[in-house]
Amino acid sequence: MGLIGSLQVGRTGLLASQSALQVVGQNLANLATEGYHRQKITLEPERSQEIGPGLFLGRGVKIQSITRVIDEALEARLRGAISDQSASQVQQQLLGRIEAIENEFTGTDLSTYLGEFFNAFSELSNNPQDVSRRTLLTEQAGSLTGFIRDLDNELGKAQLQTISQTDQAVASVNDLLTRIAELDRQVAVQSRGSSGAPGLRDQRDQLLTELSEFLDISTVEQPSGSIDVFVGSLPLVLNNRSRGVELLKETVNGQTETKVVISADKSPLDITSGELGALIQFKEQDIQDAIDAVDTLASQLIFQVNRIHSRGQGLDLVDSVTSTHAVTDPTVALNDPATDLTILPTHGSFQMHVVQKSTGQVITTTINIDLDGVNPAFDTTLTSLATDIDTAANITASVTTDGRLQIAADTSDFQISFSDDNSDTLAVLGINTFFTGTNAFDIEVNPVLAANPRLIAAAAAGAAGANPGNNNNALEIAALRDMGLTELNGLSLSQHWSRHVENFAVRQAQARQQFQADTVVREGLTTQQQSISGVNADEESIDLIQYQRAFQASARLLTVIDEMLETLIAAV
Repeated sequence: MGLIGSLQVGRTGLLASQSALQVVGQNLANLATEGYHRQKITLEPERSQEIGPGLFLGRGVKIQSITRVIDEALEARLRGAISDQSASQVQQQLLGRIEAIENEFTGTDLSTYLGEFFNAFSELSNNPQDVSRRTLLTEQAGSLTGFIRDLDNELGKAQLQTISQTDQAVASVNDLLTRIAELDRQVAVQSRGSSGAPGLRDQRDQLLTELSEFLDISTVEQPSGSIDVFVGSLPLVLNNRSRGVELLKETVNGQTETKVVISADKSPLDITSGELGALIQFKEQDIQDAIDAVDTLASQLIFQVNRIHSRGQGLDLVDSVTSTHAVTDPTVALNDPATDLTILPTHGSFQMHVVQKSTGQVITTTINIDLDGVNPAFDTTLTSLATDIDTAANITASVTTDGRLQIAADTSDFQISFSDDNSDTLAVLGINTFFTGTNAFDIEVNPVLAANPRLIAAAAAGAAGANPGNNNNALEIAALRDMGLTELNGLSLSQHWSRHVENFAVRQAQARQQFQADTVVREGLTTQQQSISGVNADEESIDLIQYQRAFQASARLLTVIDEMLETLIAAV
C-alpha cells in the first residue's frame, strides 16, 4: 500500500472528521431553533485492500449517512396531541364567552329577572286593585323581556363571531396548505427520493405542526420524499398540490348553517379536533344549546303566562281586541301547520262575555273550537272562528288582511272579557294576552298593558262577570315559577333555566379538565420527541471534542506521512 495509501487514509479521516464537525456545528447552531431535528452522521470504514493472501489493509473511513433523527410515529402522535390540546383550549375560551354573556349568579342575570317577575305577580295578588303594583309589574316584565332579547342578541352575535373565526381559521389552513405543497415540491427535487433536504423537511414538519393546531391530520410520505396530507380519508395535499378548504354557508329557517369542505371537489370534512373542530362544535352544539335554552324559556314563558292571562280580566275591560299572532292561511284548520302558528290550539271551547256598562248586564257566549279531526270540513279555521264570534249579540268579528282576528263591541256601551279557554285558542292567537312575540327574539310586554296597567288580568273572569278585585289569575301566574310543565318535561320555567345553567357549568368544568389532560399529554410527547430529536448541548459538546481529536489525529498522520516522504525523497 505504501506511503501514498497511508496518505489517502489520513485524507479520508480528515474529510470525515471535518464533515462530522460541520454536522455537530449545525446542531449546536440550531440549539434553540423551533422545529429543528438534530442531524446524525454515521461513519463506516472504507473497503479494505488485500495486499496478500488473507492480509488486508484499511483504506480509511467514509461517511455512510447524514440523517435527521426522527421518530415518525411519535411525530404523528404529537401532532394529534397538539390538535386535541388546541381544540380543548379553544372550547374552554368559547364556553367562557357564553358564561360572560349569560352572567349568571351576579344579580344581573336571567334567573334574577325571572324571579323578580314572578315576585311582582305575587305582590299584585296581595292587592290586585293597587295600580302602582300593576305599574311595577309592567316595569319588571319589561326588564325581563328586555334582558331576554339582549341575551338572545348577544348569543346570536357570539354565533356570528364564531362563524367569522371559522372563516379566519379556514384562511390560515389554506395558507399553510399552500406553503406545505410548495415545500413538498422542493423536497422532492432536492432529496431525490432519499431522506435528504433535512432543512426543508424541518420547515415542512413545522408547518404540519401549525396545521395540526387547526384540524386533526395524518400524513403519508411518498418515495419521492413528498407527503400527502389527509383529514380522515380525504386528501388536503396530494401530489405536491393543495386541494384547499372553504367554508360553505347556507341559511335554513333563518339560521346560518356552515360546513367545511375541500375546495377541489366540495367533499365535506369531518373535523373532530383542532381549532376548527372546536369552532364547529361550539357553533353547532354549545352556542346553539344556549340559544335554544333561551328560546324555549321565552316561548314557554309567553305561552304559559298568556294561557292564564287570556282567560282573566283587569280592573278595566276592553271594547276591542286584535290578535297579536297572524295566521298565514285563515281558511285552514287552526291546528294545521299551514297556519304558521308557533303553538297550535286543541279541541275545546272558551267563553266570551259581553258586558253592558250602563246596566251591568253580562251576556256569555260559548265559542266552540272544533279540532277533533272527525270531520275536517267542519274544523275551526280563523275565518269560521270570526263568523262564530260575530253571531254574538253586540259584537263584530272579522279577519284582517294580514291574517289577524279582530273583535270589537258594536257600541261604546259594551265591553268584552274572556274565560274558561280549555283549547288555548286565545293564548295561541294572542287575544287578551300579557306578552307578545313567540320567542326570545321578539318577546315583549303587550303594549296595550304597558300603556294601561289596569288591563292586567289579575282576576279570573266568569259567566256572571268577575270581581275585578279578585286575585285568582295573579296567584296562578305567580305559581308558574315552580309549576312543572309537560312542555318542559315536568320542569318549571325556573328549573328549566337552572338545568341549563347546571349543565353548562358541568360542560365548562369538563372543558377545563380536558384542557389540563391534553396539556399533560402534549407535554409528555414533546419531552419524548425532544429526547429523540432535540439537540443536547452536552452530547454535542462531547461529539465536538471527539471529532476535533479525530481531525487532529488525521492531521498528525498526514504530517508524519509528509515527513516520511520528504525523508524518502532526500535519501533518493
